[in-house]
Amino acid sequence: MTLKIEPERLIKISELHTDTAKWVEASQEGPLLVLRHGKPAALLIGLEAFEELLDRLQLKTELERRERISRGKISLEELEERLAARAK
Repeated sequence: MTLKIEPERLIKISELHTDTAKWVEASQEGPLLVLRHGKPAALLIGLEAFEELLDRLQLKTELERRERISRGKISLEELEERLAARAK
């Protein structure tokens, strides 16, 4: 997966340093790619977008776990967790 950022969403690290509040506010509307010496150095995203990414990652992880279980394949760690839960 390649991250596609519009040219107007690219900022120099010096711009970020000069007016951080402006760019943090702008990150609420979509990700900003921070450039250092013309090369990607960081991605600035709003908190809401970050939380959405975490939720999606959790969901993906849970779906993959359930798929492994449905195929009868689980990790040793998962097996140990299940056995520990049953022992309680």
